Amino acid sequence: MIIRLSSIGDILLTTPLIRVLRQKYPQATIDFVVKEQYVDLLKTNPHVSNVITFEHKAGIKELRTLKKHIKKERYDLLVDIHKNFRSIYLRTRAGAGSVVKYRKDYVKRFLLIRFGINRFTTVMPTYKRYFRAVESLGIAPDNRGTELHIPGVTFKQAHSVLFKNGLRDNQPLIVLCPGAGFATKRWHAEGFAAAGDYFARNHGAMICILGSQYDKDACEAVQKRMMELSVNFAGKFSLLEDAAVMQHSSLVVTNDTGLMHIAQTQKKPVVAIFGCTSRELGYFPFPENSFVIEKNLKCRPCTHNGKNKCPEKHFRCMLDITPDEVIEAAEQLFSSEVQISSNNHGKNLVSSI
Repeated sequence: MIIRLSSIGDILLTTPLIRVLRQKYPQATIDFVVKEQYVDLLKTNPHVSNVITFEHKAGIKELRTLKKHIKKERYDLLVDIHKNFRSIYLRTRAGAGSVVKYRKDYVKRFLLIRFGINRFTTVMPTYKRYFRAVESLGIAPDNRGTELHIPGVTFKQAHSVLFKNGLRDNQPLIVLCPGAGFATKRWHAEGFAAAGDYFARNHGAMICILGSQYDKDACEAVQKRMMELSVNFAGKFSLLEDAAVMQHSSLVVTNDTGLMHIAQTQKKPVVAIFGCTSRELGYFPFPENSFVIEKNLKCRPCTHNGKNKCPEKHFRCMLDITPDEVIEAAEQLFSSEVQISSNNHGKNLVSSI
C-alpha cells in the first residue's frame, strides 16, 4: 500500500515509484490511498491494483474505518510518502509487515524559507525523494517521467470539443494555465494574454485556457485582456479531460500548479513560471522539453506551498517577469515541437488507452 493523499502534482510525482514497484514485484497487489477528488489521477493507471479513497473532509470516524480496512489486508509493505497527521494515523500499528516513509527535509526547508540559509547540497526533485523511502529494497528511479493514462473515449471527447470550438486540422493548439492555489504563484493576467496573442497572430494557433473551478476568475481575466480569440474551459473539465486537451497541444504555458505536472505526464513542452518557490523545494518540471522562468531574488523562496500576499509587499518574483521572456522561451520550445511533429509526420507521440 502507498499513501499519498493529495494534491495533483504530489500524486502524479508518485507515478514513477508506482511503475518501478510494479516492475520489481510484477505479481503484487499495489493499492493506493488518496482523497476522493484525485481518484482520476490513478484510476486508469495499469500499475495500480486498487485505488482506495476517502472524502477530503473526512473526520476521524471515516479514518478509523479506513484503518480497519488496512489492518484487515495485512500488507507486506506500507509506503507513506505524505507524512501528515492522517497518513501517520493510518500507518501506525496498521499490521503491515514493514512500514517505510520518505524524508521531507523539514529542517533544511525551514532554514531556507525562514532565514535564507541553503543547506541543500544537491537539488533533488520530489519524485526522487519519494524513492528514498524504498531505497533499502534496491529500488531506484528509471528516469522515464510521470504518467497519467487517458482512456480512448476521453481523448475522443476532448478532440470533439476542441473542433466544435474552432480547432482546425493541423492548427497549433497552445494551452495557458493562469491559475494556482495561492496568489503568489500566479503570474499576471497581462503576461498570459500577451503570450496567447503572440502565438495566435504569429502561428495561427488556437489558444485554450484551462483551470479548475477555483481558477475561473484568473482564466477570465486572461481572456478579457486578449486581443485575439481564445476558448476558456476553466471549471468545465475533469483532470483526465484536461490531460486529453493537453495531449492535443503543441505547448503549455503555466504557473507552478497541478496542470503543469499534468502537461508533463503527456510529454508536452512546458514553460513554467515560478515566483515564491524555488527549485530546492523539489517541484520544478523535468528539465527535458521545459523552461523555467524565474527571478533570482534574495527573498525567494518565501514559502513552500504559496501565500495569498507577498510578504515583502513588492511581488517582484512575478511582476519582474516580462511577457517577452516567456514568449522567447515558448517560441524556442514551440519551434522544436513543430520540427519533431514534422519528422514524425504529424503522429501523436503519446498514446492513450
